[in-house]
Amino acid sequence: MKPAKFPGFLLANILVALLVGYLLDSWLHTSPVFIVAGVLYAVIGSIILLVWHARQNNG
Repeated sequence: MKPAKFPGFLLANILVALLVGYLLDSWLHTSPVFIVAGVLYAVIGSIILLVWHARQNNG
């Protein structure tokens, strides 16, 4: 993945995590539990993928 594509990739992951988290929270009547967990998962996962692709291309 090129670094220029990362912001769009990150934004798409966060938006999907927000949508899924919102739907789960409204269905299970939990407050922001799944929204926060999903966004953290999306951000951390995206950064790990960026580092992993960078190491593969430079290695």
